[in-house]
Amino acid sequence: MNHLQLPQIIAGTAGIAVSLIVGYTLIGTTEHNSHTHDERHEIGTSVGDEVHVHADFMMYINNERIRFTDSKYQSDGADVKHASMHFHDGKDEVIHRHADGITLVTFLDSIGFTLTDTCLTTDTNTTYCNQDENEVRLVVNGERVADIGNYIIAEEDKVLVYYGDITNPAFQEYVGAVSDNACIYSGTCPERGVPPPENCGLTCEVFENQ
Repeated sequence: MNHLQLPQIIAGTAGIAVSLIVGYTLIGTTEHNSHTHDERHEIGTSVGDEVHVHADFMMYINNERIRFTDSKYQSDGADVKHASMHFHDGKDEVIHRHADGITLVTFLDSIGFTLTDTCLTTDTNTTYCNQDENEVRLVVNGERVADIGNYIIAEEDKVLVYYGDITNPAFQEYVGAVSDNACIYSGTCPERGVPPPENCGLTCEVFENQ
């Protein structure tokens, strides 16, 4: 080998090294950005930054059930109320949570409702506060939650938000009337069918179980 060939060999070796580095970087980036639910986390658990939790939900004010099936309460690809917690597909019996640390209060705020330990304000700015026998109650799995502001739904919780006369016999009926549909989305009651596809916008990429 003569001295004239040495710079060419060095340049060629450097070029190969750069190509390998660039290629590795591109492959790593592609794999990261193309994550799909073929590698999906187990529903109801948190793995890294992946969360998928469902809870059954119902709200009553003075013996009237408040429904959230209207599009103004629903999240979809065109209108996301909250990026990580929502109703969707026109249903309001199950809340879906896709990130840690989001309280029920935060979720309700995203659809125009304000909930505290003592007051409930609707999206029409009607406020109901504790007075005489009438109280705001948050009941989860049959038990009263005292610190409403810090409550975060857990997998298959049964959640009732109630305002009214706590001595009303119907109150306990409402507690028992909260649906048990969260298990369908969670896949824990397969005898009732497979989880349906979900269309909820930014964070929901859920497919039917195979």
